[in-house]
Amino acid sequence: MQRSFSGIQISITDYFEYLPVGPHEAAWTFCVSAAGQATLAPGAPYPPPRHPADHTFTWERGRTLAAFQLVAIESGRGQLELEGRAWDLSPGTVFLLPPSVWHRYRPDSKTGWIEHWIELRGPTVDAWLAAGTLDATPVDMQNHTAFWNWFNELHTLCREHPQGYRAIAAGIGMTLLTSTLAQAGTPPNDATLNHTIRKARELLSTGHDVASVARILGLSYPSLYRNFKKATGLTPKEYARELRLAHAEDLLSGSSLSVKEIAARLGYYSASHFSLEFRHFRNVSPASWPGRDGNSQSDARARR
Repeated sequence: MQRSFSGIQISITDYFEYLPVGPHEAAWTFCVSAAGQATLAPGAPYPPPRHPADHTFTWERGRTLAAFQLVAIESGRGQLELEGRAWDLSPGTVFLLPPSVWHRYRPDSKTGWIEHWIELRGPTVDAWLAAGTLDATPVDMQNHTAFWNWFNELHTLCREHPQGYRAIAAGIGMTLLTSTLAQAGTPPNDATLNHTIRKARELLSTGHDVASVARILGLSYPSLYRNFKKATGLTPKEYARELRLAHAEDLLSGSSLSVKEIAARLGYYSASHFSLEFRHFRNVSPASWPGRDGNSQSDARARR
């Protein structure tokens, strides 16, 4: 079967592959443990046969998985039921299947569909699930060409098994998942909002305080706070603080400036204020920061 991606004809054969998780994969904290692609003609039985017993299901029985999966519908339509909710699936839809959660999905018998899927395991996935980051709500990825190209590359790796393919597959799996999460956090038609957040980041990184950023952007403080936190996970004040602390880390490790001089350069009221904040958020004093040993003399001179 020939498929066109960005003008390039690529041949993909339907397949599925279940991959053991060995010590190398476990050490990465994130790996692809299974992947597959299937073309279902209208009216074809679903799911395709020969999957392991703990992965196969029927519409009547549904299924609960032990691992996390991402499923992408390239073409065709269908239905998904998960966590007591139901969705109609259309071309380009991507949805996430958390472990230990009952679900069922199938193509529409009139259209069939082409599906791509990956199974992901590891402490990184577990941590994101625990934090509630991996929302099950379907996401529209139809116009994200790079996403489908990455899936095709993953299929090639899993079918051909070139040297080092598990590590490359893990990287692609991370890209597929984070691309989906990024799109899920981006409401449609919000180019203006994205521009506003980018501008706010630029202003904060150049030392503007939050009030002046809101004023420059023509926003109220609550509106800036709400939109910025939704887009970045941090409040504007937290974002500015982390930028300043990251800059402090670089100066502590890579310059001969004293702690007092670094505090002044970064706009702290005093060296003691800088030291208190740094210790609070980094659990170590500035003078004890890794790489600081070579600069201890400048700190001693500054205290005289």
